[in-house]
This record gives sequence, structure tokens and C-alpha cells, in this order.
Amino acid sequence: MVNTVFLSGIAGTGMSALAGLFQEAGWRVYGSDSRFYPPVDRLLADLGVTLFQGYDAKNIPAGVDLCVIGNAIGRGNPEAEAILDRRLEYLSMAEALQRHFLRGKRSIVVAGSHGKTTTASFVAHLLDVAGLQPGFFIGGKPGNFAANYRTARGEFFVSEGDEYETAFFDRSAKFFKYRPELLLLTALEHDHLDFYATPESYLQSFRNLVNQVPGNGRIIVNHDYGMARQAVERAFTPVIFYGGAGCAGEISGLAARDGGYDFRLRVGGEARGFHSPLPGAYNAWNLAAGILLAHELGLPPGAVEKAVAGFRGVERRLTRLGEAGGTVYFSDFAHHPTAIAGVLAGLADLYPGRRLVAVFEPRSWSLRRNFFQERLAPALARADEVLIKDVFEKERIPEGERLSVERLAADLRRLGRSALVFPGFTEIQDHLAAFPPSEPRVVVLLSNGDVRGFSEWARSRCASSDA
Repeated sequence: MVNTVFLSGIAGTGMSALAGLFQEAGWRVYGSDSRFYPPVDRLLADLGVTLFQGYDAKNIPAGVDLCVIGNAIGRGNPEAEAILDRRLEYLSMAEALQRHFLRGKRSIVVAGSHGKTTTASFVAHLLDVAGLQPGFFIGGKPGNFAANYRTARGEFFVSEGDEYETAFFDRSAKFFKYRPELLLLTALEHDHLDFYATPESYLQSFRNLVNQVPGNGRIIVNHDYGMARQAVERAFTPVIFYGGAGCAGEISGLAARDGGYDFRLRVGGEARGFHSPLPGAYNAWNLAAGILLAHELGLPPGAVEKAVAGFRGVERRLTRLGEAGGTVYFSDFAHHPTAIAGVLAGLADLYPGRRLVAVFEPRSWSLRRNFFQERLAPALARADEVLIKDVFEKERIPEGERLSVERLAADLRRLGRSALVFPGFTEIQDHLAAFPPSEPRVVVLLSNGDVRGFSEWARSRCASSDA
């Protein structure tokens, strides 16, 4: 008999991936959401999932075996109320992942403020190249796989560890459900201010995660971030640091080449050289975590080198859209000043002498507010010119809490950069279209939202130029 699962709030990145895992495992999958955006709409359509637009108790199939309630669903939602009133079996997304796909597997969790999607994608790719057939659950689309999920055929399962809240009935972080045997902690600094009011509360969540790792496991940590070092200072598990000078996993010899980077990494006391085709110097740090994990697992060096050279990154992480005339277009899932600064520094390395233009949309919960007001200008000032789109849905943010785009532009001008504010992407596109076509530039869109319209516009310009 085929089991049936219903996912309320199915259109999120994680919930849609969970739907794919259940489908792979032979379940009949149903789901609902208020809206379906690309690329998730195409993913779910390809899976053949039965979908409902809007929330209604009637969407829940009769005789359902399990309901999964996404963290966007709250009390008062008609489906949540029906699930509770009818005493149906229900789990959060994270609990469902643990019970049905992680149980019995060796759990590898990648957590942190920046770089966890890329690092988790690389670890999954690395294990796959080594022939270990891992399962994975990742919050972005890895370039080396057809989807951001896969059931495990081997002993390992790789999860991107999300520190955000689990569900309305469980206010703890999702990553506590994943029970890591092997934990990779990337860059760590205060984020998700709506859930973690203070840096101390954010740090404590990661300390609690560290305390879940067994003594015979391993923890691999980015030493360059003080908060990451603090998270593991009382660990009962062996810790391996990577990063700057003096680390067991010291990164050195970083040099831009052929659109990517050469770097050296000390592995087991020996400095080994690698070339990554990915733009962005920070990717050497993301890859280093995975390379050190491979060493701990005893994977062959040849498989590791092959995995590094063939890793294609993650969609919307410094993705090259094309070139039109003298302008190269990129898109990146920017969500924090540190990430923005790293992206711009990487592009300046790869395209010396070109004018660097940043198109910035404040869209994440934190960027739409004034928490990063002082840090954004120095981060964006790595570009020569900054085109600022007005705050996404700014009417929802009280004016006293809202990022001031006018002040941001003024701060950038004081730093000697050109900065303009625009009401929307249409006006920005008109501005970009007026650039002299032969003048060498790099344009990068920085937004963690749905930027399909801008990306399609840039790609169409590039296609026209090629024609």
C-alpha cells in the first residue's frame, strides 16, 4: 500500500525538496501554498505532485498518513487548524527529514551564516565523485546535480543546517533535528535578527548544535570568525580549524586565474595545491572545509582534486548571466554585508580595470531594516558605482526601523563612489541600457529575492549581442 503525505506550505525551497525526497521514496505527495514561484513551480510540476493554490482544509486528502507543516504556516491557517482538530499525524519539515531520510545514515551537517549552501553542495559532489552515493538536502540548486535533494543510496546524508526556527509548534532551530556526526561550521556572525535578538542568542544556538556532535565525530570550523571559534571552545569532539595563517587547514597562495582561483591548503600537515573554476576568493574557504572532511574520511586525493576542479557551484551564487558588448552580467544571492563585500572583491580580482557596477536590492528581513545601515556602505564601496533599488515592500517596515536608501547613497558618495536610488528594476534596466556598449564593465545584481525579470533582461541583452 502506498503511503500519502500532505505538505502545507510546499513551495518553499526546503519543503519542495522534501516533497521530492518523499516522491523518490515512493510516497504519494500532495501539497498547497499561497503562490508558486519559479523555479519551484517547475520542480513540483516535473515531480507530478498534486498541488493546491491557496490554503483550505479540503486540500488535505482523506486517509493521509502524514502531514508536514512548513514554518511559514501559523495558527489560524485553515490547514493547520484542520490537522490539529482532526488529530492527524504531523511533523515539521526538519523532523520529517530526520525521521524518514536521515535515520540510519551518517549525518553530515553544514551550518553557518555564509557559505553553507556552497559548502554543502561541494561536500555532496565530493562524496558522489568518490563513489559514495550520498543523499543530500540543500537550500539552493547545486550545479552538479539535477535537484537540491536526493535520497541516500550509500551511508552518508549531507544536510544544509538552517539555524532559523522550525515551526509554529517548535521555536528551536531546524538544524537541531539533523543530529550531526560530522559538523562543518563556516563563517559565523550575527544574523536572522527577527529570530535571534542578540549575538549571544545566535551564538548559543550554534554552541548547542556543537554539543550534539558525538565524541568520535569531527567538527571542521572556519577559524577566521571569532564567533565560530567561540562556538566550539567547549566542544567534546575533535575540532579542525581552517582559514588564515597558523591553522591546521591553512589556506595560502590565493591567486585569480582563468575565471577562478588557485589556492593551497594544508591537509594532514602537507600543503596541497588546487584550482577552482568558481569566481570569488571566498570559495577557497568553502572548498577547504570539504577537502578537510574528505581527509578525515580517508577519501583518495585524486577524487578530491577531481571534485574541486569539476565543482560548478550553486545557482544564484555569483552566477554569470552573459556578456553584452563590453559588459559582463552576474547575479548573486546577497543577504549580508560580509557576503556583499566578498562578492565585489572577487569580481574586482577577476576583472581588473573594468568599472564594477553593483545593483543592490535590500530584500532579506535584516537588509530591509536599519541594522546594517552603517556596514552596508563600506561593503558596497568595493564597487565603483552602486544602483540601489528601493527597499522591498517598504510599507511593511516601520519607518524608524527601515533601511534608509537615501542615507546609504549619501554614505557611498562620501566614500567617493557613484550612487543612485531607483524605485524599481525597470528604471535600473533603463539606466544600464544607456551605458556606452563598448565600455568595459561588470554588472552584478545583489538580491536574495526572485530576480527572474532582471536575469532574463540581462540574458536577452547578451543573446542579442551574440547574434
